[in-house]
Amino acid sequence: MNIHSARKYPSQRNGQLSLEQTETRRLAYAIKTTASPSADFNTAAREMAALISGPCWLVPIPDSTGNTDANTRLASFIAGYCPGAQVVKAISRNQPIQSQCERHKHALGPIPPEQHHFARNRKALTLRQTYFVDNVTTSGHTMEAARAALGFGAGLVFADAACRRVQMQATLF
Repeated sequence: MNIHSARKYPSQRNGQLSLEQTETRRLAYAIKTTASPSADFNTAAREMAALISGPCWLVPIPDSTGNTDANTRLASFIAGYCPGAQVVKAISRNQPIQSQCERHKHALGPIPPEQHHFARNRKALTLRQTYFVDNVTTSGHTMEAARAALGFGAGLVFADAACRRVQMQATLF
């Protein structure tokens, strides 16, 4: 699974964070909710848009409850920096799951891709690069589940919290 990330998500377990690392964590949390300032979404979107080119589809990932508002807002900001990018809600979550953030706090591990309960909507997509938009990736399972539901696509996140992952150039299929 190809996942593009604008920043690495630093762990506090490795010692005191720098100001830049602290800001990365703050922004990653801030863009989880639409109540956050537009400036936070703008900062993240500008960096994420620099990783892609249009024309392309930006598919917001549903949160643990199935809501796509925050990621749709993020995707819309990204589209503002990427000519030809269009936001489309092409996947949905059929039932709620436990928040990965909460699972991490309780050392429960990642949710397997098949337990994300994603389904493809009936939206017809023309052939073009497709990116699943989310604030943070940890295991990559959410992106894998989204790709399985849609049948194609690459991940596009603000921050990558994986300890070791090889980032590769996205491909169409």
